[in-house]
Amino acid sequence: MRVRALAFGAGVAIALVYAATAVLSGHLSPLARRPLLDGFAPPTAYRWVQPPPELAATNQKPTPGRFVVKLGNAGSETSVSTTGDAQVTLIFPEGSFASAGGQRSVKVTVEPLPSSIAHPDDPLTVVGNVYLIEATYEPSGDDAALARVATVVLVYPLLANDHGSHSMIWSRSGNTWSALDTDDLPSIEQASAEIDELGYLSVAGQPPSPAAGAGDGGSVATVAIVAGLIVLAVVAGLLLRRGSTKGSRELEDRRRARRARR
Repeated sequence: MRVRALAFGAGVAIALVYAATAVLSGHLSPLARRPLLDGFAPPTAYRWVQPPPELAATNQKPTPGRFVVKLGNAGSETSVSTTGDAQVTLIFPEGSFASAGGQRSVKVTVEPLPSSIAHPDDPLTVVGNVYLIEATYEPSGDDAALARVATVVLVYPLLANDHGSHSMIWSRSGNTWSALDTDDLPSIEQASAEIDELGYLSVAGQPPSPAAGAGDGGSVATVAIVAGLIVLAVVAGLLLRRGSTKGSRELEDRRRARRARR
């Protein structure tokens, strides 16, 4: 029983340290927040309009989008559309486009463009393609504006030197860019934001914060975590060995006592 208690205590201690180090590693870098047992499956390759030189040989061109949103008497119907390469998803709730006389639907287009056309304010840096999202009424071809807020989800590439948070950026004309309130999911390289106007959209990276683990601080903290786990494993092993030895001695003493009473 003593050995089992020691084993249980050591197991609880290891679990607590695991949880603590997982929380700490999440502060070191967004990329460190992935579960430790996820395995080593690589993420899906990002499709660039203009890939970095080292990726040019294997790059596939991104897929444009052409979607139809049906119109009713109260405006457009709910619509969720994704490009063929799954890099752009558009969510239009009911009434996103107003009804118009003689119009049957709204055609929404998604055009991938090179990242070089976007120039957000410092310290933001574009990390993926730019997408031009437009909408027109059918059959007239007149521009269709949003009548209520829609949601855009963009996938961005996993870059070795990109360890900061991300913001979706928007521009009406491609000249002046604004950062949107963004839900950033670094574990799946995906950002989403609400928009009230169509136009140019992209994902921009922000520099890592001082607590994000860049430089020597992050390295020291990582070494400290690993060293702590090693020390804990050694201590747990010694406790289990000591408990096992003590339990064996007690068992032998009891056997000798029984033999002495016979």
